[in-house]
Amino acid sequence: MVKEAEKFAKEDKEQRDAIDTKNQADSILYQTEKQLKELGDKVPGPVKEKVEAKVKELKDAISGGSTQAIKDAMAALNQEVMQLGQSIYSQPGQPNADPASASAPGSSRSTRKTADGDDVIEADFTNSK
Repeated sequence: MVKEAEKFAKEDKEQRDAIDTKNQADSILYQTEKQLKELGDKVPGPVKEKVEAKVKELKDAISGGSTQAIKDAMAALNQEVMQLGQSIYSQPGQPNADPASASAPGSSRSTRKTADGDDVIEADFTNSK
């Protein structure tokens, strides 16, 4: 029995990897489709089309059954989902849309305009040695 188990260990490992990969792909598909549905019209058209194309590619890879094709399609979909997130958070009117305007944690800063229109930034400064 031990010899037989050792004989089939490699095949068992490959089969487990294939099943785990397929389950992970199904999870990513569900999460991506849910996110697209929740965001609705907030997603720019071209970005949404790219994500939907990658979703279709992943579905095709899952039905094809090749573990490596599924992994490649998942990586491509993840890349597009990151682009989706960037496009959503970079839209005007979103909180923290401009990271340069956010002040550093623990600092006290305020911006005001002078009479001649110049910006003045007031900040507390402490010198620690």
